[in-house]
Amino acid sequence: MVEDVITVNARATVKTAAAIMNKHEIGCLIVADKEKAVGIVTERDILKRVIPKSEAPEKIRVSEIMSKPLLTAKPEMEISEAAKIMFTKNVKKLPVVEQGCLVGLVTLTDLIRSPNVLRWLEKYPVEKAPKKIKNVINTFLEVDHSGKRCPLIVEHGYVKRCRESMCMWWLGDRCAITELSRQISDMKKDS
Repeated sequence: MVEDVITVNARATVKTAAAIMNKHEIGCLIVADKEKAVGIVTERDILKRVIPKSEAPEKIRVSEIMSKPLLTAKPEMEISEAAKIMFTKNVKKLPVVEQGCLVGLVTLTDLIRSPNVLRWLEKYPVEKAPKKIKNVINTFLEVDHSGKRCPLIVEHGYVKRCRESMCMWWLGDRCAITELSRQISDMKKDS
């Protein structure tokens, strides 16, 4: 869980939000109104709700484009419970709130790194996984991932070598994407 969560005021402009994201090199901001988390604004929200309409980002308020209501987790929540929320609601970021106060942010990457989530995913029917996650896994199935090439690492348009333990998807002695790929592959063989 990320404990130092970057926020933006609900009355801030989209241009201000984009500048904050760029400054901190992050893809989302939790939207706060009077110290209370009320929504989330992501790069995707800006791309889908501002850019296509050719609207001026300096005139649009974050509150107009943010995703709401805000789905949250509690600090004492089990990892598998947080993963279930993310998978069923198709979200990649889950703010952690305690007594109305924002205390952290859990990302899909954080969850994938946990061995507990891998055990939970083994029981989770892959056909129910969000399309975005399936796309990553399907890309992985099309590439030989025996330590040669990793579709998640692209530099200047070229797929690079697997970084193993240096990769955020690496869990102990294996790749989380490879594990999910095997599950899908086994399902395809069984059908």
